[in-house]
Amino acid sequence: MHRWVGGVLAVFLLSQGLTGAALVFRDEIEPLIHSELTVAPGPQRVSAQAMLDTVRAGHPEATVSRAEFPESPDQAVLFKLKTRQGGDQILLAVDPYRGTIVRDGGLSAWPTEWIFVLHEQLFLGPMGETVIGIEGLCLLFLGISGLVHWWPAKGRFSQGFRVKLDGSADTRWRTLHRAVGAGVSAVLILSAVTGALLVWKEPFRDALGTVTAVERKPTPKVAEETGRAMLPVDTLVASAQAAQGGAALQQLRFSSGERVVAVYLDGTHTVRPDGTSQIYYNAYDGRELGRYVAGELSGATEFIDWIYTVHIGLWGGVPTRLVMLIEGLLLAGLGLTGPWLWWSRAARRRRAQAARGATPAAQTR
Repeated sequence: MHRWVGGVLAVFLLSQGLTGAALVFRDEIEPLIHSELTVAPGPQRVSAQAMLDTVRAGHPEATVSRAEFPESPDQAVLFKLKTRQGGDQILLAVDPYRGTIVRDGGLSAWPTEWIFVLHEQLFLGPMGETVIGIEGLCLLFLGISGLVHWWPAKGRFSQGFRVKLDGSADTRWRTLHRAVGAGVSAVLILSAVTGALLVWKEPFRDALGTVTAVERKPTPKVAEETGRAMLPVDTLVASAQAAQGGAALQQLRFSSGERVVAVYLDGTHTVRPDGTSQIYYNAYDGRELGRYVAGELSGATEFIDWIYTVHIGLWGGVPTRLVMLIEGLLLAGLGLTGPWLWWSRAARRRRAQAARGATPAAQTR
């Protein structure tokens, strides 16, 4: 069963391993790929509303879904949009000191975003996410079954990590596959569990909600008021920062036709590295519509929100991110060596069967 499941999923495991490894240091890699994302700091930043106006003017056919504000002062602000017709994604980078667009394009113009969509949903939308979830469950099975099959006899534990370099190519690759698979099995199982839970996060939240208190992020709706102007987003950001002690702005997220603005600030009430304080506003009148503040939620909700942090290795800083990078590369290696070993085993059986079939004929001669 381990061979069959691994063989069927080999291409998916290879893809997930390589794309996952590429995304671990995405924020550090992206400015290296796109040099225009690194900007020269000026004496003063333009307002968030001015940048938003520039983005809207550049793509009147699309709606803005979010704006991401990097920590580094020499990095451009990234805006994500979706076209109103086909829902295609557009990404723009804006120089926060000059208010000009420095990079603009769809997924094909942003390799790391392309890799992220492939890793998350295989470009198949919700169906692709389901496939990834199933793959996560299968990877969980592979991690457990491989570990059980590998487990050495009492007193011979260290031999389970021995790679026989002096044997045939098949022996070398087989012992290497077993040793590496056993050594990385715990991290593979962790990635499989957290990945599957991310796919089915809301059903998991519902299940936990039947036994304990679980909060959900607010999903407010605001009806369109034709002819009424919306408040500048800077006003909403200032209101949120006043309520959260001046925490730095991380993101702006727009929903309900851009009539609801969620202000994401650095989490000052949590130890989770990517924890945020989220405050939701009516864009017309600035009325607060809800909050979701990391560190002030129930234990079950905090546990759910930690899943993503653990999955990407962010929880322990650079060391755990390096572990996830290595794990992704090794998963890709297991996805390559496993099918090769399967093919090699089948080839040996065919040769043995051919040899047994030829023996009677040789005797009659």
